[in-house]
Amino acid sequence: MKLIRYSNSMEVKIHGNYDYFVVSFLSKVQEKLSDFETKSDDINGTIEFKKNTNSLPNRRDALKILREGFIRVERIGADRIQIFWEIKLDNTLFLSFMTGLVLGLFTVFAGSTIVFAGLVALLFTIMTYFIAYSIVRIKIDGIVESSV
Repeated sequence: MKLIRYSNSMEVKIHGNYDYFVVSFLSKVQEKLSDFETKSDDINGTIEFKKNTNSLPNRRDALKILREGFIRVERIGADRIQIFWEIKLDNTLFLSFMTGLVLGLFTVFAGSTIVFAGLVALLFTIMTYFIAYSIVRIKIDGIVESSV
């Protein structure tokens, strides 16, 4: 498992016209990504998306989970395609680290030992990261699977 990226793929058997299926799939994905206020570009069967930070009403919204990634469609046979997607998780890792650091410092100021505070910081960093990782995984997998 990579800590900075989440990637997955699926193989789909298509019935009918390949071009129509790909265009329909990509438009559905772009529509669902727009719900997350992302800017997406379709480049030769690949949707690249980024968080649109210019239109956000406040800075807190810039810390949303789906930040940057891509979804690619490739033909692998006469009636099969492979859909591959990848999301960058560097922002999630940073926020998890900061959450653990803040809770560790709070534990120190509450009167605990440095070792216990370090363990609390490490525990909450790991917990926060894997919770956020699971949320990202569920959301992007849901977008792709519901668009097929």
